[in-house]
Amino acid sequence: LPVSERNIDEMYEELLTYVHKIENPYLKQLTDSYFVENEAFIKAFKGHSAAKSVHHGFVGGLLEHTLSVTRFCDFMAKSYGILNRDLLITAAILHDIGKTKELSLFPQNDYTDDGQLLGHIMIGAEMVHDAAQKIEGFPMELENQLKHCILAHHGELEYGSPKKPAMVEAVALNLADNADAKMETLTELFDAAPAGNEWIGYNRFFESNIRRTGDFS
Repeated sequence: LPVSERNIDEMYEELLTYVHKIENPYLKQLTDSYFVENEAFIKAFKGHSAAKSVHHGFVGGLLEHTLSVTRFCDFMAKSYGILNRDLLITAAILHDIGKTKELSLFPQNDYTDDGQLLGHIMIGAEMVHDAAQKIEGFPMELENQLKHCILAHHGELEYGSPKKPAMVEAVALNLADNADAKMETLTELFDAAPAGNEWIGYNRFFESNIRRTGDFS
């Protein structure tokens, strides 16, 4: 099976360091309910890909992508004071949890009925709602803002987002998600191309003919 080149348990431990730093008690309980307390979810999350194809289509891909997006968001939260760090980091960690139900585990790694009918964005928002309902006093406004970040994380309606970003945290999450997806796609393109090929060929994702960077050393 295609598997991440990085150690899955080590990546998960790094992701947990971000979970443990969330200070808002409601957001902390929500992330803990999935990533600390739910063994079945943790096993599925570690084993899932982030996509059937395109990028991170391997065992541990969902975890690797989520960790990269969370790192990007952590950097932005430290750089731009207008961002609510707890909300952004929570959204980054949760943004693709719907993929645990959208896609089947390997060896199939194919779309489930729920995935075909609803998609991971809608499923993820429902999972956040379900968890928030079990936490006493969880503010409705906070739940809606978190769900908005998830619903808008693809950025554009034509890319599958039910909503376009309306909050700064949603904009930041979309930028981080898009950046990691594109960098990983290019990485996989370069790895698959024959050695010595400078021009990789036309790619519909980038709508461009892709070229390797020259070696000037």
